[in-house]
Formats: sequence, structure tokens, C-alpha cells
Amino acid sequence: MTVTEMTTPAPATTTGKHRADAVSTSLPPARGQSFAKLVGIELRKSVNTRSGRVLILAILAIAMAALVWELTHLGDGPARFDGFLGAASTGVLLILPVIGVMAMTSEWTQRTALTTFTLSPRRVRVQLAKFASAVVLSAVVLTATAVLALAATALGGAVGGDGTTYAGMGGALAGAYLSTALNVLMGAAFGAVIAQTAAAVLVFFVAPTAWSLAGPALFKDNADWLDVFGAFGRIAERDLQGMVPETLTAVAVWVVLPTIAGLWASSRREVK
Repeated sequence: MTVTEMTTPAPATTTGKHRADAVSTSLPPARGQSFAKLVGIELRKSVNTRSGRVLILAILAIAMAALVWELTHLGDGPARFDGFLGAASTGVLLILPVIGVMAMTSEWTQRTALTTFTLSPRRVRVQLAKFASAVVLSAVVLTATAVLALAATALGGAVGGDGTTYAGMGGALAGAYLSTALNVLMGAAFGAVIAQTAAAVLVFFVAPTAWSLAGPALFKDNADWLDVFGAFGRIAERDLQGMVPETLTAVAVWVVLPTIAGLWASSRREVK
């Protein structure tokens, strides 16, 4: 072997390949993000903002105000849990869907979509996690409202002197949870379609309200097929009143179709 051959370094490509192999073997294997982790992240994003916390506190404040009104206007007979829960959940059903709207629009209005979808490129999976987190958060808020209603019922029975009754408590809670979840999903669906918080909130409140006002005048009884407020009311009361097809159709048009359209739009929306 000549002196030149002994002093010639190894090819750079070979050294680089060995170095890359060493680095790759020293790093732990990459793990995909679990859906539960995505839901947890979206939950934290919903409550870690000032607007999210203020909205939740406002909902609970309205619920407490409704319960105080019920306590100061007790009727004859025992205090009923379903009555207190119905009073407390009215504001919840009205305002809680805004949480769903904000969950879906925050990435676009706060310009964090690029970061989010770079870390989690599967957009539909992220959007489904947002839907799930909105439903979970609404269930937590409704549970807090139910606890307040329980306390108000006990207090009302003690103040009124006629005792309390919790008849139908399970059915009342089941109806409240289901109607609230559907209402929040509807808000989230509108947010996914429109992607602007103010516009989505406006359309969410105006569109079904306009139909509930104009529909009966234009289509008479056929308006029930698209009356989502009537459908939610029947679901909350656990009494479909023989209107199962109308209820399912209204839910499909106002909840299911916007959800599908929102997922499709979110997966194709330009990220800036």
C-alpha cells in the first residue's frame, strides 16, 4: 500500500451514512398522537383563554340567577328537581353552543392553524377532537349546573316546608345531556363551516330562529320537519309526541349535514 492510499480519508458519503444510522438508532421510535391526547389538548385550549373562562363563568352565573329566581317564587307543593333543572339549564342551552363555535373557529381567527396542522397534519382527526372536546366541556358545565339544581331543590324544600321530590330525575338528566350535546354539536358544525366566530355565532342564532318564525306561516305543519328547536325540546322532555321522523329530519338537517360540510371545508381550507 502506498503512502497516498494510507492517508486518503474514507469517502464522506460512507461516514455520513454511519452517522445517520447512529443517530436514528439512538432516538426513540416516533409515536402517533392518540385521539384522547388530541381531545385533552383541545379541552385545555378551550379553557385556557380569557374568553373561554368568561363564557363558562357567565353560563354558571346565569344558571345561579335562574335558581335564585325559582327559590324566591316557590309554588305550592314539594320542590321539584326537574323544575329547578329546567330553569337552570335554559341559559346553558342558549349560550353553551358558543363554546362549540369558538372551538372550531379559534384556529382560523387566532391564526394558529399553521402551527396546529403542522404538528397534527391529519385535519379531520383534529376537527373530530374539537367536536369531542366541545361535547365533553358542555357535559362538565351541565354537570355543575345539575349539582347547583340539586342544592337549590334541597334548599327550596327546606324553605317552602313542603319537602322535595326527585321523581324523574334520571330521565330529566338524560334529556338535558342529550339535547345539550346536540345543541353544542350544531354550534360546532356552524363554526367549522364558517370559520369566523362572529359570523358563525350570528348564523347559528339567526338561521334556526328565522325558520321557527317564518316556517309555520309558509309551510304550516310541514315546518316541523325543519324545526330544530322543537326537536331539541321534545328530546329534552323525553317525549317525541309521535313526531319521530320530523325530529330525526330536523336533527339531520341542522346538525349532521353541517357537521359533514364543516369537516369537508376544514380539510380543504387554505392555511395561512
